[in-house]
Amino acid sequence: WWATRWVWLGEAIWVVYLTRERGLTLGEVLLFQAVYSAVVIAGEVPTGVMADRWGRRLSVILGSAVAVGAMLTFGLGHSIAVLLVSYAMFSVADAFFSGADSAILFDSLKGLGRDREFTRWQARELVIGAASTASYTLVGALMVRWVPLAAPFVVSAVLSVTGFVLAFALVDPPRAGERHSLTRIGLGAVRAVLGRRTLFAAALLMALTTAAIHTMGITQQPVALSYGVPVWSLGLFVGAQLAFSALSAAAADRIGRRMGLATIFLAMPLVSALALFGGIGDSVWLYVVFVLPSLGWNVLWPYVSDYVARRVEDQVRATALSVASVLMHLTSVAVLPLVGLAIDRRGLDSGLGIAAAGLAFTSLAVFAVWWRADDRTSTPAETRPSI
Repeated sequence: WWATRWVWLGEAIWVVYLTRERGLTLGEVLLFQAVYSAVVIAGEVPTGVMADRWGRRLSVILGSAVAVGAMLTFGLGHSIAVLLVSYAMFSVADAFFSGADSAILFDSLKGLGRDREFTRWQARELVIGAASTASYTLVGALMVRWVPLAAPFVVSAVLSVTGFVLAFALVDPPRAGERHSLTRIGLGAVRAVLGRRTLFAAALLMALTTAAIHTMGITQQPVALSYGVPVWSLGLFVGAQLAFSALSAAAADRIGRRMGLATIFLAMPLVSALALFGGIGDSVWLYVVFVLPSLGWNVLWPYVSDYVARRVEDQVRATALSVASVLMHLTSVAVLPLVGLAIDRRGLDSGLGIAAAGLAFTSLAVFAVWWRADDRTSTPAETRPSI
């Protein structure tokens, strides 16, 4: 299911599609991404509560169905209004997936007494997702040599029906204890994440890394085109970046064991922010620096989600992870329009430079807050054996 829930053939061409076929500026595309995040924010906690109350399987089934409709609307939409509707649908699908998928995995492993393997298994999911998306990206980019730019998005919708069908095969693992009311689940999850400085800071570090990879992902195509390459070859650039994402996810467990949680929490957001400087100029050799947010995000996410999941009750786990995701999208809503405004007014290089410096400085400040809270191990202090 993980490999087919989002069969997106347009990863290498969607920005070009919006700017060349639909007439948007790059700043407007960044604003669209902020709208996407805003809708996710509105839906994250309600869908997380629904997943905790009525089942995570139902949540991913609904998300798979909405994703199919979003891709079809995106490919067939000609007006800004219709394209915004498609973005809203993508947001709703993302909200249904977020929290529920990680909670299913964590609870399944916990039921088997193997919850310590969560970061490793979540990293494997990220490997599968990145590797499959890389394959889809290459296919979609090559398609535009013979078909209109809109065609890969319509094909994506058709192929993603597979994920909708496979979602019915997922199983909700049994959970101990009573199922709380909707209000109790929602308030409990919000208090758990926002009321504890460690969880709040960890989620913010993930949010800043997410803002960096969103900025990289949206500007990636114009950066690559500045090298003078044809549109169809964008699949090679984006495919290489996604392959790097898969390798990063595969190495996440090993990297985390070598570096330790505190170093991961410091290095990954900082590297992701500073990597945006690699998009400045027209040197193709700097592209390897520019895509480093792929490393930061794929290494950090398993550890942040594990950090949060271990510190909340079973009954609110999906909602708590959704609250963390809300913080991620809130940060994107705040950052992306500012980056888009800077790009439209001062150019791509200036916008990337401002984003890199701002995100790096903020990451250091948030890490300092997390460090001072003194909860720096994967296992919560109250569950560690005394010596």
